[in-house]
Amino acid sequence: MASFVTEVLSSAGKLETQEIQGKIEVLNKKLTDMKMQVHDSIHQQYVNFLPRLKTAQTLSDNVGSLSKEMTEVADKIENEIKSQLNMSTGVFQTLNTQYQEASEVLVVLDKIVQIQNTLESATLANKSKDFAKAAEALLEIQVSLSKPITEDDSEIKILSALHEESCVQKEKFLFDLGDQWKELIVWDVSKVSEKTGEIICKLKLEKDADSLESLRGIVMAMHKFGILESKMKHFGNQLLTYILNPLITDSDCQVAISPNSSTIQVRYISGNKQSTYQNPKEVFSNFGNILHLLNDCFLKLFNVDTGGKQRYPNLMELLGGAISSKVLELIKECLKAAIPINNSELESFKDIVLMTDTVHYKWVEIHFIPPSNNVLVDFIQNINVLFANKKCQAILERARKLMTTEIHNTVKVSSDRPLGELPPLGPDSGGGKKKRKLDLANEVHLSSNTFRLPECHISVCVQELMNVAYDTLTEATESSEQCAIQLFFAVRNMFELFCSVIPTFHRDSLLKFPQLSAIFHNNCMFIAHHLMTLGHQFSKNLPTNISSTFVDLVPKVRKLGAEHFLQQLAQQKKIMTVYLEGAKGFVNVSDEQVYFDAEKSIKQTLFQFQHLQKVWQEVLPGSIYRKAVGTLMNGVISDIVASIVILEDISSDDAKHLGSLLTLIQDKAGGLFEASDEEGINVKVELQRNVPKWLRFGELISILNASLLEIADRWADGKGPLANEFSATEVKQMIRALFQNTERRANILTKINYSWVTHELEEFSYCKEKNVNVEGETRVNHLVD
Repeated sequence: MASFVTEVLSSAGKLETQEIQGKIEVLNKKLTDMKMQVHDSIHQQYVNFLPRLKTAQTLSDNVGSLSKEMTEVADKIENEIKSQLNMSTGVFQTLNTQYQEASEVLVVLDKIVQIQNTLESATLANKSKDFAKAAEALLEIQVSLSKPITEDDSEIKILSALHEESCVQKEKFLFDLGDQWKELIVWDVSKVSEKTGEIICKLKLEKDADSLESLRGIVMAMHKFGILESKMKHFGNQLLTYILNPLITDSDCQVAISPNSSTIQVRYISGNKQSTYQNPKEVFSNFGNILHLLNDCFLKLFNVDTGGKQRYPNLMELLGGAISSKVLELIKECLKAAIPINNSELESFKDIVLMTDTVHYKWVEIHFIPPSNNVLVDFIQNINVLFANKKCQAILERARKLMTTEIHNTVKVSSDRPLGELPPLGPDSGGGKKKRKLDLANEVHLSSNTFRLPECHISVCVQELMNVAYDTLTEATESSEQCAIQLFFAVRNMFELFCSVIPTFHRDSLLKFPQLSAIFHNNCMFIAHHLMTLGHQFSKNLPTNISSTFVDLVPKVRKLGAEHFLQQLAQQKKIMTVYLEGAKGFVNVSDEQVYFDAEKSIKQTLFQFQHLQKVWQEVLPGSIYRKAVGTLMNGVISDIVASIVILEDISSDDAKHLGSLLTLIQDKAGGLFEASDEEGINVKVELQRNVPKWLRFGELISILNASLLEIADRWADGKGPLANEFSATEVKQMIRALFQNTERRANILTKINYSWVTHELEEFSYCKEKNVNVEGETRVNHLVD
């Protein structure tokens, strides 16, 4: 009986197994057909681009039906057959393997159909301008394709076609998204005139309900794709370039804001170098209206959470993050330009300070700038420092402009105390020792000429420069402590700038033109003259924590003027040396051509002196002029005397011609030292005072025109005027050159030599008695021998 039951059950199991195998074979055929349908549908639609009548929904239904049948087979295998196949494991494994293979094929088909459905959904959403839904569908496809379906996805060619199609759909979607953005936010930039560079920029925003809803979807889609920030940055850069920048930096910019039509229009001239910054009040007003309009039209779309699920970024925050730093820098420059440079105007600027604070908090409120950004407030709170900085900058700019103007325009400076009297020394300025010094100073009265500047000509620009210094220090005494300190050092920097700018900017002129070098010398002496007392005049009203003196600059300024004038003197000395080279050492001047060349060189030199007299005498102080001309004259006559003294043979005709040539200089030299506006000037005294070799030059002329006896009389045993100017060796050389070798000449030469030796021995004995060091006894012993 038991064997009979077992046989019956075995027969039943075989029948059910055969039934399941038959169903699996049918399902495999259906799966094969379905694969072909899905492949053909997707391949022809996305590869061959052929229209299909069968929709994706039909494929989806077929896949769903197959999935249901596969589920029923799986349940039957699991619940009914598995318990009956304990004795037939091989059969069960075969059925299970067939089922798993069919399941994997079904999963692939299901995934492909889902992607296809999502692509169709994205396409329809894009066409209907439901950009948010289209973005979600495309992102869903992107996620699906990023996850592997099987281990060999690369062998499923249809997945590659779907991947390419999803990329195409994404690019098309982004393109359509950008086009729709441009339709709702319209920029119109046109150049009115090529010649003037005038530009009109118009920004129009659509703000009706449909447009706002469409814009909301666009923004949501951009955010989902991660391009919203870059899009707002691009919009911000356009706003900054075409509207905000001209609005702030161009005072001629015309702005028209129409809330009704949601339009902003700006008219300006591109590259206008003459434009200045707009008034800060106008900037804040127009800027506030622009932000208000932008906020009403689209920037406020996501100021609150959307549906409590996802918080979209605040568009005003994105705009501020893109351009706020540049806008704040522009506004800072605008405020800098508006800061006054006079104390009288500083009070009225406080209204702008208050407005700046209000604007800052308003921008924080609308999220244009974060609460931690205090750049604008910190900047405007330092108004006193900003005022002082701008004042100092204006002072230095004005000073530099004066320094770079022409310095040949001059004004005469009188000998009176210019620019005010010196304040008295204060009795409370020191301790007991200083007080005794002050008492002594009050007892000893100074000359009325103390601190008087000699009459001369200075540049008009330097006089104005000194007036700027006095005006600035006067204003410093009326300003706050911090401002006063900055103004004081601005004046110091102004004179430091003088020492650097003028020698560099006017370098060639100072070297080429003698008058300009003389004027610059006077300019430096004029400034140094005032610097000696400038600090003392204002020290009582300046902060006590600074050393309010300019005395340390006096040597530097004086040295600057002296060096440039000495360079000019050296230049003139070179010119005159070149002229004297035409005389060819004054050899054989009795020859007509040689005499002509020598006379020409002398006259050229005298003409140069007369030129210097014209350009220097009225400009330089009298004493400085005479010293300068005397120095040049001394150099000229020294060269002439040195050339003549070394001549070995001078005929009587040569002596006469040399005498006449030197007399030209002697006659003209006096006129160089005459001054019509100075009384009590003795020309002879001035010649001897300022030309050290003038007497030597006169003695040379005397020698050339004298006889042997007259020369001996002027020598006077080494005690005459000739001995004071010439050495015995030089006199003997001249005698040998001028006179023939006679007994009288030999006697006079012996007499001159003896008197010279005697004089040297007496001097040596005197030095020995007084224990004065001498050059050495060798020379004296030689004289004794």
